[in-house]
Amino acid sequence: MNPVDCHIHWFPHSFYEFLSKRTEEPRTVRKGNTWDYNFGERSVAMWPEWFDLDMQWETQAKTGMEMTLITSMGVHSDFEGLPADEAREAARIVNEEWSAKQREYPGRFFGIAGVPLADTQMAIDELDHAITKLDLRGVSIPGSIDGEGLDAPRLEEFWTRVEELGVPMFIHPTDGAFLHHLGDRNIHLSIGRMMDSSVGVLRLILSGVLDRHPDLKILHFHCGGVLPYTTGRLDKNIRSETLTAKPSEYVKRTWVDTAQPHALTIEMAMNYYGHDRVLYGSDNPCWNPTAALEACNEIDLTEEQRTALFDANVRSIVDMRAPVAA
Repeated sequence: MNPVDCHIHWFPHSFYEFLSKRTEEPRTVRKGNTWDYNFGERSVAMWPEWFDLDMQWETQAKTGMEMTLITSMGVHSDFEGLPADEAREAARIVNEEWSAKQREYPGRFFGIAGVPLADTQMAIDELDHAITKLDLRGVSIPGSIDGEGLDAPRLEEFWTRVEELGVPMFIHPTDGAFLHHLGDRNIHLSIGRMMDSSVGVLRLILSGVLDRHPDLKILHFHCGGVLPYTTGRLDKNIRSETLTAKPSEYVKRTWVDTAQPHALTIEMAMNYYGHDRVLYGSDNPCWNPTAALEACNEIDLTEEQRTALFDANVRSIVDMRAPVAA
């Protein structure tokens, strides 16, 4: 078994170099092999491993396992603060670089497309290019888009196209919705981001997107955020004449990863979603892969369940075939 880490973040320098040419925030400043990302409360210093895939391979090697890596846009999934045309250019830069790395590491590295969701048609066009031309294997989706919910009616055509292409949606929190309201970055990183992605998934459910597009495949990072802990309240409180099932039943149709650094949380996700819907993810460089594996290894799993966690489940929703050489 060649384990798959479905949740890492590697950004090409060219993406941040593009942002560095802007005169207004969001913009970046390079400091040697590190970058400062400047965008008000969302500003952060980014350390070298975010931009050095060789370092990521070295970190993964310390686990003693040869991992296959899947990278996504993470907190940049909303292309925060960028006008639509600049977001499209930034997405194309990242997607082209990821496609090149897929060919450089055939079968061991895969990219999940970034798309400029602030403009629906641009998003559809870039999605088509990324999947059909660049051979990327999914699409990165934020919890919200510049304060706009994922249930915005204008996005209906986008969900239709994602469903037609049959690629999974990787829903990751951003810093756009809750950071300002919580007022403390530590609280936001610990709880706010979990609410961000959870609200995004819940909006897709309550707006009927999952009923209208039953073949959409959703991977909700971080063990499903806060949703598995709150679905009892969702079933109790939500009254809808249009949904065809309880909210909790929709939640359980999604897939989740293990990027919650606590064995008890991961085990709870397995019990809630089922062992066939939990994928291994380390969230490197945000979380150390060795610690991520240790948390998973604390759980009493059968060999069949371990194979599902580290390999089979991800292959059920992501095309893991090696790309055709350019």
